[in-house]
Amino acid sequence: MRSWVLALFFVLSGCTLHYSKQAMFEAVEPSPDATFVSEEDSGLDLFGIVTLSEPDHFAVLVARAKRRYRCDRMHSIQLDYYSEFWILVAFPIVRITAVCEPPGATTTATSS
Repeated sequence: MRSWVLALFFVLSGCTLHYSKQAMFEAVEPSPDATFVSEEDSGLDLFGIVTLSEPDHFAVLVARAKRRYRCDRMHSIQLDYYSEFWILVAFPIVRITAVCEPPGATTTATSS
């Protein structure tokens, strides 16, 4: 009986697959007023075959974050992509994290 309970728990529990990419641009030292911001979106897959909705594209997330947080400039953007799997349903999730420079902030380029 105990093995059936453990097997049922294992089957009904979800798992997460995570991988991330760094979108590298020129090296910029953030201004004192800069803040970290993030934006995310998710989709829905059935059986790993049928995609009902996909998460927004990287450029859409960057534009949305820039507009939402009123960033004059964004840099050091990291793209995280991970999927939550639950037996028959998967939720692909995309998240960006970036440094947001407010309007009027001055940044300096650094040499690497």
